[in-house]
Amino acid sequence: MRKKNPINDALRLLKFRIRSEKEIYLRLKDKGYNDEEIKKTIEELKSKGFLDDEKFAYLYAYDSLTLKKKGPFLIKRELLNLGVDEYIIDDAISKVLSEVDIEQIKRELVKDMDARKAREYLYRRGFGGE
Repeated sequence: MRKKNPINDALRLLKFRIRSEKEIYLRLKDKGYNDEEIKKTIEELKSKGFLDDEKFAYLYAYDSLTLKKKGPFLIKRELLNLGVDEYIIDDAISKVLSEVDIEQIKRELVKDMDARKAREYLYRRGFGGE
């Protein structure tokens, strides 16, 4: 039987998609690793560039806004649930909003809807009350 290795388990998770530090922490914890092993693993992954919450938040926000058509408030809530620090989230969302035409995305989402339904739908998608 092979000896368990937290680095290999973490890299296996990262092979499928980029993840937050908290996601890696929780998945390794579920696999039975202790806090010390997990902290060392996370530090090593960060030093090698495999784990970066800023890059994760930016890519998550960009994909959520452009592909999934989610609004900034919903994206922020999801990233907070994934364990990303609020200041990192705010910075990532600001960068994405400066690169993307949010008005065009909102128009695509609500075409063929009356005004009230459109406002309610955009609010549920995390676009706020504007």
